[in-house]
Amino acid sequence: MTYLAFALKERKLLSFAVSLTFFSSFGQTFLIALFVPYFITSFDLTNASFGTLYSAATLVSAFSLPYLGQWIDRIPLRTYSLLVAGGLLASAVLMTISWHVSVLFLALVMVRLTGQGLSGHTAQTTMARFYDHQRGKALSISSLGFPLGEAVLPLIIAGLLAAFHWRVTWVIISLFILIVMMPLLWFLVGKSETVTEKEEKRKREAGTLESYKIIIEHPKLLFILPATLMPPFWATGLFLYQVSFADQLGWTAAIIASSFVGFAATRIAMGLVSGPLVDRFTAHRMFPFILIPMVIGLLIGGLFNGTWSAFVYMALLGATMGMAGTTKSALWAEMFGTGMIGTVRSLFSSIMVVSTAASPFLMGWWLDSGVPMPTIFLIALATTVAAGLLSARLLFGDNEIVQ
Repeated sequence: MTYLAFALKERKLLSFAVSLTFFSSFGQTFLIALFVPYFITSFDLTNASFGTLYSAATLVSAFSLPYLGQWIDRIPLRTYSLLVAGGLLASAVLMTISWHVSVLFLALVMVRLTGQGLSGHTAQTTMARFYDHQRGKALSISSLGFPLGEAVLPLIIAGLLAAFHWRVTWVIISLFILIVMMPLLWFLVGKSETVTEKEEKRKREAGTLESYKIIIEHPKLLFILPATLMPPFWATGLFLYQVSFADQLGWTAAIIASSFVGFAATRIAMGLVSGPLVDRFTAHRMFPFILIPMVIGLLIGGLFNGTWSAFVYMALLGATMGMAGTTKSALWAEMFGTGMIGTVRSLFSSIMVVSTAASPFLMGWWLDSGVPMPTIFLIALATTVAAGLLSARLLFGDNEIVQ
């Protein structure tokens, strides 16, 4: 089935997934980074102290993900998605009224949990569960919301911050979630689009503890985990402090903002290209190749200064993120089946968020200690290469797909 035919046939559920990945931007690092200078000024923080606060908030949200994420296997999709949207609304309201750093911390926990964590988790889990033969295409289309948010929202938020106080900007975000996001999700998900009888049977056959045991004891886990963690780990730290280190590389804030367009474009393109490739060759065969663009991008960012290197680095990083968004979710379905896909994705999302929690702290400490950015780029390059070589194990041996 072609992309167009598939998209037209499944337009409501696909639109639901794209909407969730788009709205997840409110909890993503690239958008929160726009508020960092205001947070530091308003709450009298340093780069390192805010990095520690952000890391701690990310860790708390990560530890909550396995419990909250697995409920998508147990309750109707419409109910679950509205609960996630309601949590995102509550976090935006709390951000608006934060009067103390402790309240800011709670708001960061909630926005990271419901935005970065559960919104994307709900979208990708739904796609992996409902589509077998078209899973790659479904995941590719659902992932379009991520780059769309990255391309559109930074410019909008930057404009709002130029015109209004940062708290007023969060008021506008709150109203947008309430007036647009929640009614849209309600409309796009019908009552019939919940878990199927087949999936209900699988849930009864394997309890949560047994499911976690199956995941943790899988023989391929250690080969794929580092490659799964490297892109979000380094992207989180680099994006959060990109304005702080821009001058070291001959970049400006305007160049970085513009380079996000290239990041979004390649993320969309590679996400769409990787979908049919996953359907044809399986995620097992595609996964070892997802880090190659990121490796090249980090090499260029670490060795070359100037405007062009910012655009190339961001475009190549976007290519890896686009491939990873499609391939990882399909890989979980191939390895563990679709019956407990919510449990699987929530656990891996939690591990991923824990890894990204260390990144802001590490980057903030490095920057305050005067570590040059080319050195940080080369450290990122070395760890990413090592993770990619380890994942090459998937190209050999038994790659039985669970259905």
